[in-house]
Amino acid sequence: LWGVPEADDPERWDNLFARIKAEGFDGVEAITLTWRTDRDRFVSLLKKHGLQLICQIHTSGGDLDPATGYVYCSSNKLHDHLASFVKLTAEAKALGAVLINSHSGHDSWGSGDKAVAFFKHALLVEAQLGVPVVHETHRQRLLYSPYTAAELLSKPELAALKVNADLSHWCCVCEKVFDAADPRDDWWPATLRLVAEHCEFVHARVGHAEGPQVSDPSAPEFAAEVSAHASWWRTIWAAQAARHPSDDAAVWAEPEHGPPPYLQTLPFSQQPVADLWEVNARMAQRVRTEHAAAMREAAASTAAPPAPPPSGPDFIAGGDAGR
Repeated sequence: LWGVPEADDPERWDNLFARIKAEGFDGVEAITLTWRTDRDRFVSLLKKHGLQLICQIHTSGGDLDPATGYVYCSSNKLHDHLASFVKLTAEAKALGAVLINSHSGHDSWGSGDKAVAFFKHALLVEAQLGVPVVHETHRQRLLYSPYTAAELLSKPELAALKVNADLSHWCCVCEKVFDAADPRDDWWPATLRLVAEHCEFVHARVGHAEGPQVSDPSAPEFAAEVSAHASWWRTIWAAQAARHPSDDAAVWAEPEHGPPPYLQTLPFSQQPVADLWEVNARMAQRVRTEHAAAMREAAASTAAPPAPPPSGPDFIAGGDAGR
């Protein structure tokens, strides 16, 4: 519901949720600022329209300051983030969330002891809660960088950690749209596979080398960025299909192009350069198309007979080492 004006007005939720459902969406993602406006009405209308709820939480944030507005992140202290995580996840569970998307911790912790301690405690809380929690690859937060994220996700004690892959942030952080064909990015395929192993949610926003969001992914000048992101999502979805072979398994993806300042505006007038609803509607269709392609590729790979072992007069077991 980020960037949707009607989300701020409970009187408009009924029509808004009806429209969301009619456009083929299965749920909404919301932050405290939305659901705390009128919790009972919010939950009731979601049920009325058959929409699931994904709660997005921001550790050491989530409150409204009368002077400064919404508080996103107010501390770099471990104890503040742990206490906030416990409080906000309990609140999300009480609302009936099917998934909790957490902007977790503080980027200054790197991949060291504080980061590991936070995630280990978060896994314990998640297990007691009974609601899956994903941690987003978001700037300012623990998984802000692909390099730090890879170090954390490689730790055996964090094998159960789930992530929300919003890879547009990493393009911005690294000032690069990663390309496996570029020798400089030879680390990327392994990192992407690692993310895919942990990923249970995709934020389908397209970033670029100078920012987390292209103005309109349907514009031809962003074809390369869209193609790159789509290929990353397909890799993730293929890994999810292998991990969840049951037909009734639910994995989530969401078009998440956002409002200004993510969405570029014209100078002086601050007029957005694109219609945000239309951008996300087109991206939702692209997600469905790409996901279907990923599932076809996964099915074909599973159905293909294994390649026969090498043999013949020119084959020596052990390869070059055996010659």
